[in-house]
Amino acid sequence: MTTSAEHYAAAIHQQEPVLLSFLRTFEALQENLHFLKIKQHKQELFDALGDLFPPLNATLEALTPPPGQEQFHQQWREALAQLEDAYTSFLTGSEANFFVAYFQSRRAFSQGKYQLYPLRGQLPTLQQYWVLPEDTARVAALDTPVAGVSVATGIMHRPATKEHGEYSLYVPENYDPARRWPLIVALHGGHGRGDDYLLTWLRAAKSRGYIVLSPKSLDQTWSLMQPGVDIRSILSMVEELLDDYAIDTGRLFASGLSDGGTFSFALGLSCPKLFAGIAPIAAAGELVALFDLEQSKHLPVFMVHGVKDFIFPVAMAQRTHKLLSESGFNVTYKELPEWGHAYTYSINETLVLPWFDSLPSRTHS
Repeated sequence: MTTSAEHYAAAIHQQEPVLLSFLRTFEALQENLHFLKIKQHKQELFDALGDLFPPLNATLEALTPPPGQEQFHQQWREALAQLEDAYTSFLTGSEANFFVAYFQSRRAFSQGKYQLYPLRGQLPTLQQYWVLPEDTARVAALDTPVAGVSVATGIMHRPATKEHGEYSLYVPENYDPARRWPLIVALHGGHGRGDDYLLTWLRAAKSRGYIVLSPKSLDQTWSLMQPGVDIRSILSMVEELLDDYAIDTGRLFASGLSDGGTFSFALGLSCPKLFAGIAPIAAAGELVALFDLEQSKHLPVFMVHGVKDFIFPVAMAQRTHKLLSESGFNVTYKELPEWGHAYTYSINETLVLPWFDSLPSRTHS
């Protein structure tokens, strides 16, 4: 005879693959978005997913959580509500002014995932979403804390202080202070947020053992004309983390998207002895001409740019690559023929992370 608890668990587990498909499909859309193809994106998205949330909600309405599952039930419902908002905002947003709908959709998508993440231990199908595909077999080990570790791990959001702006942080759940951990400074794009952009690095960091610091710019975007403003804020964050965690100071990296990619240039070229490498993505790289390239040419650089970038044309990236190469930099340049200017989940995981892994530890003098 099936108990109410077994019936409830079975109903939730039936919803997991549906939601997993949504997360992966919507994430892929974010990475391949082109604002000149919004009508096409909407149709392709609906063709792939259909009207999936009403049946999920109807099932939940008919369910009564068993004793002890009330909090899980409420958080599951809140996650679905946020993800439905992300889907609806994207599908119904005005094509004439789609940026508003896009930012609302992206924000709701992030909030839905933040609701889901603490529930992952109870959701075996969805749990695989949070690690790289090749690491699904060891997801339980990656989520198991090391005995005796007292510092906070997992996802954290820390408020602004007089020394720095607000920032989001991911420390792998299996963090062990007995070894040194590499750190990635991940910089969001213009009008973005650190807590949103952190999620583009979560799987990679969890699977490969990186701490990720994702700051929020002090203004709507990074202080590109006065880089010292945001650089001071970021360095204060790094100092804070060095006090709290066992970080390998020879393996500090910076990467960012769009304005964040441009500012990763500014950060790395301003502090070349601090970083083992920087990876600007879809950046306005011509800013590099404002810096002393001679004193920073030992800094490895990995540039990623889309041929179909409609914000910063690919010719800009090509000129920057040429300038850095002629200035003696060890610069790797990757051009993506079909990519435009969008989010960077698989780019971080399949291009930037392996490049970071390949770099030697920075030797500090």
